[in-house]
Amino acid sequence: EGGRAVVVVVGGAAESMLVKPGQIDLVLSKRMGFVREAILAGASLVPCIAFGETDLYETFDVGEHWIARFQAMVKKVTGMAMPIFKGRSILFRDFGLMPMRRPIVVVVGSPIDPPTLDEEKRKNFKPKFDRATSRPLDDDAELVQAMHKKYVESLQKLYSTHKDSAWNVPGQLRSGSLKIK
Repeated sequence: EGGRAVVVVVGGAAESMLVKPGQIDLVLSKRMGFVREAILAGASLVPCIAFGETDLYETFDVGEHWIARFQAMVKKVTGMAMPIFKGRSILFRDFGLMPMRRPIVVVVGSPIDPPTLDEEKRKNFKPKFDRATSRPLDDDAELVQAMHKKYVESLQKLYSTHKDSAWNVPGQLRSGSLKIK
């Protein structure tokens, strides 16, 4: 069977608040749930990185302004982030909700296959992590952490390999390095 894929934006609301043109900041270090789900489903993880994605909108850093506290409260209550941004429109070049016309280069890595679990192991697969330190507390959590580490290393390798490629204009114009938080 083939032809189906699921895409998960791992960083979610937290990552959307970190967007800065020319930089790639990923919220990934403590996100283990997508790896757990991939292992349970027997699905491979495919690392992808998009150069130029953060250049589509201009975001405003509100710093310590009351707007920042309001954004944090909305994110906490609803789980949704409300970054303040501007794009373009059909009529106005400097204001709008549509993305700016900028190139995006998406690089796709090799699949990372999950470990094979028999039916009994799959039924009882319940990884436990220390909430304060993110340390694995059992063998299942160590399995998740090992696959997560492979995924992060693959992303870093994709970035390092392709950031300066001649065909990667957004990568060449970046203003910062990949940061994984």
